[in-house]
Amino acid sequence: MKIELISTEDRGRYLVSHAAEIERILREVMDDKNIVALYGETSKQFLLSTLVEINAAKGYLLFEQGVDVAMNALLLAGKECTFASTHDQVHIQFSSGGIESAKLGQEDLFRVPMPKELLRLQRREYYRLVTSVINPVKCLINTGAGLMESVVVDISIGGVGVLSYPEVGSLKAGETYHGCRITLPGTGEFAVGLKVCTTFEITLKNGRLTHRAGCQFIDLPASVETAIQRYIIQVDRERRARYA
Repeated sequence: MKIELISTEDRGRYLVSHAAEIERILREVMDDKNIVALYGETSKQFLLSTLVEINAAKGYLLFEQGVDVAMNALLLAGKECTFASTHDQVHIQFSSGGIESAKLGQEDLFRVPMPKELLRLQRREYYRLVTSVINPVKCLINTGAGLMESVVVDISIGGVGVLSYPEVGSLKAGETYHGCRITLPGTGEFAVGLKVCTTFEITLKNGRLTHRAGCQFIDLPASVETAIQRYIIQVDRERRARYA
């Protein structure tokens, strides 16, 4: 979870300011025991917590404190804290000042004023489909030295996560690749441009080293966006029917 930078347009579309609706959203986060990230003023440090109590009548929330005593103290000393979570693939975020230490029985908690506004970001690109291992999605990345084969491990209309092996090649964060080809099973092959946002290495259970990259689509044509969206909906519907 991360802090989302919100445009003026987003605030108008996704800002929730009705007290009853804010309480309802936060109760869903609490009841499902969703993890909440608490960010300090610099937004560089955070701890993971859960919402344990909502007292709308008295206007406060209670969150678990973290195991890092220094980080707890940093949050308590700060003038503002940002809270970020997700519920049903929807990003939830609000900021608050005046965090205090509190107790519930013997447990140390953070006491936070009930937010007067909350951002509930429900964009289509937030839904990311984990692809099938049995029927994999392939992506050929045009590195300039040739087409590097990779497997798509997750996909949204915003981008893809791809996995490759070091002997095949690796991608670098910040680089852009045009003329790539992605094949969606049962849908077709499409030309896409990719910008690499993150890279890291993962060692599989069998000990084999793999290279993982998170990529953003560049100038995705509307027709390809529609095809990807239809593929995601189709696979998601099939999975839900299988386990219904």
